[in-house]
Amino acid sequence: MTGAADILDGLEVLAECSRLFAGYWSSLPKVDLIPRREAFRPEEVPRLLPNIVIHELVSPETVKLRLVGSAVIDDYGQDITGRNYLDFVEEARRPKASQALFLVCEQPAGMLAQLRSISRSGRVMTREAIALPVRGEDGAASLAYACSSTGRERDYSSIELDELQIMSVARRDYIDIGAGVPDFRD
Repeated sequence: MTGAADILDGLEVLAECSRLFAGYWSSLPKVDLIPRREAFRPEEVPRLLPNIVIHELVSPETVKLRLVGSAVIDDYGQDITGRNYLDFVEEARRPKASQALFLVCEQPAGMLAQLRSISRSGRVMTREAIALPVRGEDGAASLAYACSSTGRERDYSSIELDELQIMSVARRDYIDIGAGVPDFRD
């Protein structure tokens, strides 16, 4: 079995939650390198739950946010559960952002990204997210489970409500989970 230290070897991982999430995912039983959804037991990683985001890969135009943890909701200033992740990506980048997530399940591979989010008021926040493939109820690799660190560069002095407007990727690295890594560039 591949451990977290193995799959993250050589990558610049800044967030402890990324390492913990990779370690837990690595410990799950797998079918052709990918665990089934029922193997992921939230009660085994309670500390990570506020930082978990589940992406359902519906189509190249739709990446449904099935679950968004409370820490992510707090950072974004709104509950984006049920929304299309691609609605928060600049229109010109949506095909690339979709392809990047679909490769997590198609290759399969993990993905480590440094994300930059911009709110409606112009506040910029950075966070690290690690995404790994998971099989849905039908057995197909159609879910990307992610763990997103708490945002940095937050401004708490603003009293007005602020919401996520645009998300971009400052850096992306794929993680070899046994099938190599995709040859993908933004």
